[in-house]
Parts: sequence; structure tokens; C-alpha cells
Amino acid sequence: MKGWGSYSAEPKTEWLEDGRKMKLLEQITYTDPAAKVWIAPAGWIVDGASIPRAFWSVIGGPLEGQYRNASVFHDVACDQKSQPWKAVHRMFYNAMRCSGVNEIKAKIMYYAVYNFGPRWGLGYAVMRMFGAIAQQKLAAERLSTSDIAQISEWIERTNPDLGTIESNPVKPMAARGN
Repeated sequence: MKGWGSYSAEPKTEWLEDGRKMKLLEQITYTDPAAKVWIAPAGWIVDGASIPRAFWSVIGGPLEGQYRNASVFHDVACDQKSQPWKAVHRMFYNAMRCSGVNEIKAKIMYYAVYNFGPRWGLGYAVMRMFGAIAQQKLAAERLSTSDIAQISEWIERTNPDLGTIESNPVKPMAARGN
């Protein structure tokens, strides 16, 4: 879609025997709005697992729907860890919008990966030392249907910009430890 970047082609994939993972048969690229080219190499295995499972009930499985192409690039970038995790998650939002995902649904998914998705780098190492990463993973596993509804309602009601999602996220009951 105009203004959100572009894909070089639709992914050509092959489902693997486990029924959950796909293998990319050809290299494809996504060029983001800043003209950065993200590469998904031929032979890469993707499974959509970088999207927290708790959100699948609201947004659908990770390899279905309009955001499938975005999830392919997000999986590759999360596996490679060659870009900062924040840039990778932001690319995911832009790629979803490029794929035609509406703004609110894309922001809900961005909230999910930004707050509960993979992280790496120096900040991650420090957070891991102090147990914050374990707490983040536990919070994601504890998210209830009402927590997901609360997050979704907040985004639908306020339509926050991405900076607000990053700096002032809603704290669902599970994330607060209640």
C-alpha cells in the first residue's frame, strides 16, 4: 500500500511436515517507508512465533490473514537479530499496514510484539540479569481474554500513536501481578 513500503513479491512457501512451519522457496524483500530493504532469504523457516500466542484469539493465527507477509519478515528479522529489536517491531507495523491491515488491528499487534515479543541487544542482557525478561515472558503467558480485550479496547478508544504504545502501555491485570 502506498506510503507503507512495498514487497518485491508474494512469498512462495512450502509447508513442513509439522504443519506449523513454512520454508521460503525464494528470496523476497520488503522495502519500508524509509527505503530500508528487509530480506527474507530462500530456505528460511518461519512459524509466526514472534507474535505472542495470547493474542492469536483476537487477531488470528500468525500465518493467516492480511498480516502473513509481515509476519514472515518479522520472524526472519527476529531470528537474525541483525537490527535492533525496536526497529524490527516497527518494521512489522509498517509491513502490516503495507499488507492492508487496518490501523487499529495493526496497533494491537504492534502492542503485542513490542511489549511481549522477542528482544535482544545490550538492554536485553541487562534486563535478563535482573529477571525482567523472565517477568515479561510470564506476563505474556498469564494474559487473560479480558486483558487482551482491555488492551484492544484502549487502542480502539484512544487510537494512540506508536510512541504512546511504546512509552505508556496499558498494564493488564496479569502484567501487574494481580
